[in-house]
Amino acid sequence: MQLTDLEVIKQAQQWLKNGKDIWLCTILNTYGSAPRPIGSIFVTDGVTRSGSISGGCLEDAFIELIKVQRFTKPAEIFSYGDHANEQDIVKELPCGGTIQLLVEYIPANTNNSAHIDDLLALANEKLPFIREVNLLSPDKTVKHNSQESCAQVSISESLVTLAYAQVWTVLIIGIGQVSHHVAQLSLMSGFEVKICDMRKELSPTWKFDHRHGGIDITWQSPDLFVEQNATTRSAVLALAHDPKIDDVALMSVFDTQAFYIGAMGSKRTTNNRLERLSRICDLSANKLARLHAPIGLHIGSKTPMEIAISILADVIRVKNKVNKQDI
Repeated sequence: MQLTDLEVIKQAQQWLKNGKDIWLCTILNTYGSAPRPIGSIFVTDGVTRSGSISGGCLEDAFIELIKVQRFTKPAEIFSYGDHANEQDIVKELPCGGTIQLLVEYIPANTNNSAHIDDLLALANEKLPFIREVNLLSPDKTVKHNSQESCAQVSISESLVTLAYAQVWTVLIIGIGQVSHHVAQLSLMSGFEVKICDMRKELSPTWKFDHRHGGIDITWQSPDLFVEQNATTRSAVLALAHDPKIDDVALMSVFDTQAFYIGAMGSKRTTNNRLERLSRICDLSANKLARLHAPIGLHIGSKTPMEIAISILADVIRVKNKVNKQDI
């Protein structure tokens, strides 16, 4: 689950508290081209909506179907396209794909509204969890999942099981303009973001703190920060542009399973860094090959925002297992 989906659940909770019925939709399967991945969620009170299951076209059609009372069951599976003959709606999305949805009708002031509270509590912990929805009764459960590798969606005659993995995390080393924009873009893209620096004298320059919708700085040694936070779902970005900061983090990161390791700097800076890491840490060529440096996709970026876009684009590319030659 992405952090952007947390806002959808929060909105669902708020509508229920305000006495509004809601419809919660989750993508179970996609066929052909589709703009949103499996597990993406969308919620509406029948008028206003939050989240997305398509580029916008399906959400509009879905609300029209609510108005004619198409969805009144506690839970059902709905394939966009099967209803086309009677509703005169196109059988596939404009991009050419089709979508199978889990649609849950949750009236306000019912016991099942507590399920949304439980779901939000677990999602806020940013750990893997499982959600089970009974198709034959209003029963729903949500629980922590210790086996993150299990299938994301399982469907039987009576039960839909949705397994959500731990949130993807961007760990930023060093504050500055590029770090500011990378943090902004990462949050907007659904990543959890954590930032570390040792230079407390720079604290007045960091305006993107929690009070302003951003991230508070963790003031500690970068090696400890990496050791405490890096997981298989972490991207570690050395963006201080200062070897005394960046290299301290990089000396620890190769012992982690971080899916992405990147460092900002020119080709000359990168070559000098690789030499230092090889000499001081005795890192093999195979380990050093994990380092994406100079960091970011080569798009001719010059400004801090352009550099940040190139960095996050490369992180997303690796997360989604896309080879550079396929771009």
